Amino acid sequence: MKLYLALTGLLLLMAAIAPAADMTGTWAGSFKYNEQDVPIKVAMKGDAEITGTVDGLPGGIAQIKDGKLQGDNVTFWITIDYQGSPVKLVYKGKVAGDSIQFEFGTEDGSWGTQFTAKKA
Repeated sequence: MKLYLALTGLLLLMAAIAPAADMTGTWAGSFKYNEQDVPIKVAMKGDAEITGTVDGLPGGIAQIKDGKLQGDNVTFWITIDYQGSPVKLVYKGKVAGDSIQFEFGTEDGSWGTQFTAKKA
C-alpha cells in the first residue's frame, strides 16, 4: 500500500512539473463572422509567458497583452480599433498538439465567437 501511495504521489508530482507546450510560431485560423484569416504570431518567454501579435482584425496588427500558458490553457487579450473606438478582446484557448481551440470576444461579453487556429 505504501508503494502504491508513493508511486501515485510521484506521478502527480511529475504531471505538475511537466513542461508546458511550446507555442512559439505562427498560428492561423478563421471564424464565422466573415471568414477572416486571423494569424497569431507567438513567442514564449520562459515556460509560461506569451508575447506576440494578432492580425486580420479591424485596426491592423494588435500586440498580445498578459499572455499566459498554464498547462494546455492559453489566455491573453488585445485591443483593436473598431469604428474609431478601442475595443478589448479577450482570448481563451486550449492547446491540443498543433491546434488551439479559441473562444474570444469583448471583455464585457456582448460579443464573442470561437475558432480553431492551426500551427503553420
